[in-house]
Amino acid sequence: MSCCVGRSAGRPAEPGLLGVRTGKDILGRQSIVSARWKEGYVNIQGMAHVNVNCSDFDRSRAFYERLGFEVVWEVEPVGSPAISAAVGMPPYRVKGAVMALGGNPRSTAIDLLEWQDPEDGEAPYPHLYHLGLARVALFTSDMDADVQQLREAGVEFVSEPVSLAGPTGETVRFVCFKDPDGTVLELVSAG
Repeated sequence: MSCCVGRSAGRPAEPGLLGVRTGKDILGRQSIVSARWKEGYVNIQGMAHVNVNCSDFDRSRAFYERLGFEVVWEVEPVGSPAISAAVGMPPYRVKGAVMALGGNPRSTAIDLLEWQDPEDGEAPYPHLYHLGLARVALFTSDMDADVQQLREAGVEFVSEPVSLAGPTGETVRFVCFKDPDGTVLELVSAG
């Protein structure tokens, strides 16, 4: 699947880009579906989605809808033998959906899944310094309003928002908080 890229066929090629082909991806989005970068590099075009596992799909769906995500694709409830093998699992049952910000399939997307069989009720992780993916960071245009709204909804925060100097000297603010299962998310604002 190719998606979520920030250039179009009308823009000049980026340095190192050897060739581009556009088309529709699996969600029907117009995007670059093939590109050749520098010799020896793979052909990744962008991030399709981040998978977030949950213990209660309906509860988590409501949480992520509060963050602005909308369902763009319902996940098939039973994994076919081919799909099961592709993700390295035995045959499975799942309740889930791909959700994108604002319902725009070209925007940031999560694959929200409640595994029903097999299932694992363990907490996601005890801290952020474990190996592998640790958190998902989301841009916000109004940090203070979003923090207030989420606190009023009972969302657990790791800390208060903090500020630091960004890569070009701008002030960057961020704060980490948890989804209903303890998956850590981050709000980021710059400027």
